[in-house]
Amino acid sequence: MALLSRRFLARSKQPRLLIIGANFAGLAAARGLTPTDFKVTIVDPAEHVEWLPNVHELLSKRKTPDQLRHNRREVIAKLGHEFIQDSVKSIDPGSKRLTTTAGLELDYDILVIAVGRNARTDAIRGVAEHALTTKSIASCHRISNGLTRLAALPGERSVAIVGAGVEGLEMLGEILRRFGGQERLHLHLVDGRERLFDRFPGLDDHIIQRMGGHVTLHLGVRVSEVTAEGVVLENDSLVPSRLTIWTAGYQGHPLLTQAGLAAPNQDAPVSKSLQSERFPDIFIIGDAAKHPSTLEKQAYHAQDMGKHIAAHMLAYVKKGEMPPFRPRPKPSLVTFGDRDAFMIYGDHVLASPSLL
Repeated sequence: MALLSRRFLARSKQPRLLIIGANFAGLAAARGLTPTDFKVTIVDPAEHVEWLPNVHELLSKRKTPDQLRHNRREVIAKLGHEFIQDSVKSIDPGSKRLTTTAGLELDYDILVIAVGRNARTDAIRGVAEHALTTKSIASCHRISNGLTRLAALPGERSVAIVGAGVEGLEMLGEILRRFGGQERLHLHLVDGRERLFDRFPGLDDHIIQRMGGHVTLHLGVRVSEVTAEGVVLENDSLVPSRLTIWTAGYQGHPLLTQAGLAAPNQDAPVSKSLQSERFPDIFIIGDAAKHPSTLEKQAYHAQDMGKHIAAHMLAYVKKGEMPPFRPRPKPSLVTFGDRDAFMIYGDHVLASPSLL
């Protein structure tokens, strides 16, 4: 089936708009699209929307899985759209059709892809088998339960966190909140960079001070392998670990590569208006998008992208033009358990426990 003409879209009462992915970006787009203007179908394999910005609090048990989950079908039904709980197997941009794992074939006039990113577990040997990632509620709940079991065991009780970025530090902070004063776990933080937050001189020492001597640092050395015994570094030393938490490295969704929208393991390049560089009727938003300006992968940018295309979709259907997405400058808040918090805004950072 050839690409539908702009004239057809302008005449069509309800253009078929498919959204792949129903998290921050996808739901923000769906919320701004009215059923009277578009026939919206949302496809996602998972039953629940997961509030991932607070997922680190599962490790300290300040949050429970049920507090961070919402039923997708109920959320989307309130918006008046159709929900299909299934994963997308392939996209054919030429025929404007996608196929799901269950064998459904869905045609679209406009496609919105909001599939996010995946944890990179195949670059280092043993990560997939011996480490837990933090990209889902289920995985973080497993980490929390693993910490509970480990703290009750005799003998070696080492925990290694690989990756000292925002995610890794927030996970470490919640472990310190829960166990820091008890000396029941031996905590290790591993990162290939020599300093934490090297953009901000002095913040490195400040964070280390907040650790209170409860964490052994392994900075400036890369990981070569993860085993059942621990984390093997490139200098052949072993960081012992009964529980390894992996927050280092992400990759683009394989569906983007299958559809010819991105190079393997990469996010999909988009124009300033969030359209695919190759297929203008495909919009890519959220973490899956590689925007011309460098954007941090943050939930507020994902939501703003979804809102942007929804707000201008009717005009796009009629005129074939989508205005550029202009990201709003917003601060990022990084929490370090109950010990400190850091607000990052551009090239400035403010550290204060009062931010908690």
